[in-house]
Amino acid sequence: MKKICTIIIALFAGLGIVSAQDVVGKWKLDDGSAIVEVYKSGDSYNGKIVWLKDATMPDGSPVCDLNNPDKSLRSRKLMGLNMLSGLKKTGDQYTQGSIYDPGNGKTYNCSMKVEGDVLKVRGSLDKKGRIGRTMDWFRVK
Repeated sequence: MKKICTIIIALFAGLGIVSAQDVVGKWKLDDGSAIVEVYKSGDSYNGKIVWLKDATMPDGSPVCDLNNPDKSLRSRKLMGLNMLSGLKKTGDQYTQGSIYDPGNGKTYNCSMKVEGDVLKVRGSLDKKGRIGRTMDWFRVK
């Protein structure tokens, strides 16, 4: 009986390790400018800005999406903005999504992979991810 309990405890501990690799949570961008909270909605994963290093303009107003090519969206606040959307879990990766870069107002194809406390975020021009760059985001504990 004691051996069975030990095995069950080990199995549950192993499940804890798997959940630590989950993408859900808060991630600090590699340049330290923002924290994005990744969350699951239905069968997809999205991410919204929950902290900005520079959250206000010199006049004290909130930073807005000034570089958006759609002029009607330039007044929306960056805080709370969904910048990741539609990612699907495929094995140990998250693919088929998009990432919005408020710095230049462009949207890119996106895929991600969790490696310990680092989220490898790949933004690319093509759906296969060949033309783009990978950023390291760091888990916020």
